[in-house]
Amino acid sequence: MVISHNLQALNTLRLTNANISDFADSTKKVSSGYRIVTVADDPAGLALSEKMRRQIRGLNKGVENAKEAVNLCKIADGALNEVTDIIQRLNKLAVQAANGTEDDTDRHFIQQEADQLLKEIDRISETTVYNELAIFRGKEFENSEGKTVINPSTNGTFFQLFGNNISKTGYMQEKLEPDDVTKSTSHLKEGNPYVSVHIDMGKLESISDLSGTTFFVNCCTNCCPTTVRFTDNTTVTHSMQPSAMNENQSAHVLDIGIKKPDGSYYTNAKEFNQYIVDSLCKSENNINHVEFGYKDSVLFLYDIDNNDWSQSAKEMAYFCDMEIGTVYPPLPIGIDDELWIQSGCEYDSGIWLTIGRMNTEILSLSGFDVTTVENAEYSITRAKNALQAVTENRSNIGAQQNRLEHTIYNEENIIEKLGASESRIRDTDMSTEMIRYSNLNIVLKAGHTMIAEANKNIEKLLTVLQ
Repeated sequence: MVISHNLQALNTLRLTNANISDFADSTKKVSSGYRIVTVADDPAGLALSEKMRRQIRGLNKGVENAKEAVNLCKIADGALNEVTDIIQRLNKLAVQAANGTEDDTDRHFIQQEADQLLKEIDRISETTVYNELAIFRGKEFENSEGKTVINPSTNGTFFQLFGNNISKTGYMQEKLEPDDVTKSTSHLKEGNPYVSVHIDMGKLESISDLSGTTFFVNCCTNCCPTTVRFTDNTTVTHSMQPSAMNENQSAHVLDIGIKKPDGSYYTNAKEFNQYIVDSLCKSENNINHVEFGYKDSVLFLYDIDNNDWSQSAKEMAYFCDMEIGTVYPPLPIGIDDELWIQSGCEYDSGIWLTIGRMNTEILSLSGFDVTTVENAEYSITRAKNALQAVTENRSNIGAQQNRLEHTIYNEENIIEKLGASESRIRDTDMSTEMIRYSNLNIVLKAGHTMIAEANKNIEKLLTVLQ
């Protein structure tokens, strides 16, 4: 026997180290649930698994896209259902006006209702929107009135200071109730919520950061453009200056000093907001329509009018980087003749969706007249043809909706089967792996015991030599 090299212990240690590596690998698979945790576990299997994952995740999003298209079809059908009811009413009015027992006065009143119904068809055509897509209008109708559309920017320094703690839509559209503020520059009445925006001054690292920054605000009636500038002064001052966008128009300018009377910067956001609102309550700083209020660290800007503003009116109340003059709210983007629905995971895997356009001109209802018997009789035919056109469009939308439903079912089935295949490649068979884990655990314990026994044999030999 030799004592310089413990061969039994070295042999046992080598085998134990190999078992430790296998045990670590088994532990990794059991704890993660994956058979392939690193690329070294199965390079070919990993490549195949990642391709399947791409398909599965792409198809999952494709199914969501198809469901969105189904919702679009439902909105379109709902709008066309109302148009169908309107045309049915127009037909009834035309039949009534064609009757000889009605006199000219009766037909005049019938025509009044018909005119309003025609306007409603055009309004539905313009305002039926899905995710800011005008469903029935078509792209060639965009900006048809030649109005200049300017999207207000909220990317300037002032807005960047606050991140997500400031209204950044570019419009004053948030609801403001009287109880939402501690104090305001005007009396807030109960009724319709005020349109407003908010600025959380408490999120600033330092109020001194406002120095030199500017924002622009305007009311729903576009009559009081106001530029707000933050300065290193100690007061709030109001002045009227020529508009930057219209030399014939005057604009309000508010210079808000961010220092206290002792020359130090404000440090408390609530105190700063209170100072702004109290200063603007003074008559010399009064601005018609655009008002200020605060609650704790949040400063609110709102339109003084307690009206039930339409969406287009709200979009005339801007809150943005700089004065942009008199602009018109942007029209929603119209859908072209066909709308591509990316329902699959490949670049060309999808469906062209046709919605069709709809308004009184396309339905040949423009100038619908029932003021005479002859015109009323002709209008009966026009209503009939318009109803047929709307019905054909609804039928086409319904057929496409059914197709989309089958697309969804098919892709969900593919996702399920691909998931099963990917699982067989990448996932761990937990029962088999637990058996291996338990076996390696036992072998490791035996290996540690054998190392100890091999060391004891050397000690016994030394005892004999003594």
